[in-house]
Amino acid sequence: MKFGYFTLSDNNYSDNTRPPNQFVADIIDEALYAETLGMHSAWIGEHHFSTLGVLSCPDLALAYVAARTQRIRLAPAVTVLPLHHPIRVAEQWATLDLLSGGRVDFAAGRGYDRREYAPLGVSFDDNQSIFEEGMEVVRRLWSANTPISHRGKHYSFDDVAITPRPVQRPMPTYVASFSRPSIELAARLGCGLIVAPFAASMTYGGLQQVRDLYHATCATHGTTPGRLMCSYFIHFADDAAQEQAARARQVRYYKECVIPAFPGDPATSPPQLPLLHRHGGTPA
Repeated sequence: MKFGYFTLSDNNYSDNTRPPNQFVADIIDEALYAETLGMHSAWIGEHHFSTLGVLSCPDLALAYVAARTQRIRLAPAVTVLPLHHPIRVAEQWATLDLLSGGRVDFAAGRGYDRREYAPLGVSFDDNQSIFEEGMEVVRRLWSANTPISHRGKHYSFDDVAITPRPVQRPMPTYVASFSRPSIELAARLGCGLIVAPFAASMTYGGLQQVRDLYHATCATHGTTPGRLMCSYFIHFADDAAQEQAARARQVRYYKECVIPAFPGDPATSPPQLPLLHRHGGTPA
């Protein structure tokens, strides 16, 4: 089993005195310390205009970490791909792969919050098709040895080759999923899968059910299943008092950071979120 560092850069506590800039600096320090501890990877979230996260550019943060480390793998958690042009995403992460000596694990998703979409002029209602087409473009640009052309619903270009090319061929790539369409996309493209255990339990019944669906869909498309990864909150305690304090911090995190970040109206939420509303209460 391999352990990594993971943060969504949540900073919405009611009596919080830590400004976002300080939190970003702390995240960098923690990612550097993760290599010292012998962790396998550092996963840094991307969020915009939201109480859930204050770090909008994981690629830049991880470039700094790459320059200060030798071994730890570097990954977004995750790139909200529909918010970016896929050519630019392919260039950015190929560049980081070069600078880090081939240490990038790329992960992408479509997000869940239309509040991140509107200021950037991207259609939230079309995010699934934008995401699927964007993933296909990114993967083609990384694997192609000659310029490629693309004619799609959302993107169109001729004779494009990115530089630099990624060191890793192929680049390890994961799809973050709360829903069946994303699981099917990962299987069709031959990507790994990242899921949140609580969402897997509420939506499918558990991680085993997600794994079975993913493997069955890979078999349908004739692809080899990749790694299935998930994020857990882990606390280490030396006594009962420390354990109780850790539990209290976790409950507070859920109430003050997670619930307010979800869209308030279940009717306008993505299809994967109504279960979260029902199990977690109506978000603020």
